[in-house]
Amino acid sequence: MSENAPFIDRCALIVRPTWKFAEWLRSLEDEFVPDEHSVFSQTVYLVEESNLFDAAATAGVLEACYHDIAANEFSGWWTDESDWPQLRSLSDFLQYFEVSPSEIVVDLAGEESCDN
Repeated sequence: MSENAPFIDRCALIVRPTWKFAEWLRSLEDEFVPDEHSVFSQTVYLVEESNLFDAAATAGVLEACYHDIAANEFSGWWTDESDWPQLRSLSDFLQYFEVSPSEIVVDLAGEESCDN
């Protein structure tokens, strides 16, 4: 990576479904769920850049957007919203999803060494 790789003025939340999410899917239809040896894919959500993306800052960002993230994740697997788990709090959300923050996002799309 060169010194000139563009930094994106955003932070990221990396979201991965938990096995409670998998149990919910299995309750709807067995064939949609990977087995216990499979790993769910993760989704990266870009959020406003923060000088300090600690646990409190992460919780604050999640509190503001966890409904939108959950809707995107649930709809990717099951479109009938009436079957989605009711998430009344961030604590409920965190039962269905693991979240890891990242303070730095680098765009490698234009890097010659990454082109195939």
